[in-house]
Amino acid sequence: MNIEYGSAGYFLPMLIIFVFTAVMCFALRGRSARAQKTAVFVLAAVNVLQHLLKQFIYPHYWGDAYPDMINTAYNMCAALILLTPFVLFLRGTVFKQFIAYVGTAAGLLTMFVPYWYIGQTLFQWDVLRYYLCHGLLFATSLLPALWGLYKFSWRDFWKMPFVFFFVLILIIFNYFVFWCLGVGVDNTSESFFRTISNANPLWIMHPDEQFAFIIPVIDFFTPNIFFPQGEGGMYTPVLWYAIPITLLMWVLGFALGALIDRKNFVSDMRAFAAIFRRRAVARVCPAAGTRVKYKRPQSALKRVKWR
Repeated sequence: MNIEYGSAGYFLPMLIIFVFTAVMCFALRGRSARAQKTAVFVLAAVNVLQHLLKQFIYPHYWGDAYPDMINTAYNMCAALILLTPFVLFLRGTVFKQFIAYVGTAAGLLTMFVPYWYIGQTLFQWDVLRYYLCHGLLFATSLLPALWGLYKFSWRDFWKMPFVFFFVLILIIFNYFVFWCLGVGVDNTSESFFRTISNANPLWIMHPDEQFAFIIPVIDFFTPNIFFPQGEGGMYTPVLWYAIPITLLMWVLGFALGALIDRKNFVSDMRAFAAIFRRRAVARVCPAAGTRVKYKRPQSALKRVKWR
C-alpha cells in the first residue's frame, strides 16, 4: 500500500490517529483531572522515549545507519515532543497554550502533508516512526485542551510568536552544543554557521527549495534588506521570515483565543466599548456636577463711568 495524496495509504494512518484520540477523549472525559493528566503524561513519556531511543527501537537506525542528533531537539516537532511532559506540570498558561496551538497544528500538518513519503510504501519502519511520533504529539497537545487541563486566555495571543522564537533559540542552542562536542560534524573543518545552514531547522537560514511557492508570500511582508542582495547573496537568518510568522501567529492566536475564550473576550470587548463611550461622551458633555466656567464677552467687562 503506497502513500499517495487521496489514497487509502494516505488516509489510513490519520484515521487511526483520529480514532485513538477520540476514544481517549470520550473515555476519560468524566474522570478526575489527575487521571487525565496521568494519561497525557504517559502518552507524552512514550513519545519522548521512542524519540530518545530511536537507534535501539527502529531497525533502520541500527548500526551506521543511525544519523546523529536525530534523537535531540533538532526541529520544532522534536522540541515539542521533549517539552510536552514538562509543560504539562507548569503553573503558567502561556507555554501550555503554545503547546496546544502549535503542537496540534504541527501534528496535523505533518499528517496532511507527508511530503517525504509520497510514493513510498506505508509499511516500513520510518513511516511507522513518523506517524507514531506526530500522532502522539497531536494527541498530547489536543487532549489537555479538550479536557480543560490547559486554560486559554485570548489576551495571551500576542505572546505566541515570542514563545515560538524562544523555542527556536533552544533548537539553535541544541545544534551549537553538539557542534562544540563534535557530534555529527567535524567542528575542526566546518564552522557552526555552515553546520546550521546545512541543517536549516525551521528554515532559519534559507527557504526549502521544495516549498519555493511560499516565498512570494513571505517576500510581500519582509523588507528586501533581509533577502539575498545580488549574486551569491544570503538570507538574513530568522529575520527573513520573522515578520510574516509573527503576523500569522498574532492573527491565528487572536482568532482562536477569541473563539475558545469567548466568554472573557465578549466581556472584555463590552468593557472596552463602555470605556470608549464614556470618553466620547465626556469630550462632548461634561460630567454631572462639574462646574463650568463661562467667559464673559470682553465688552461686558468694561467699566461704565457715571457722571
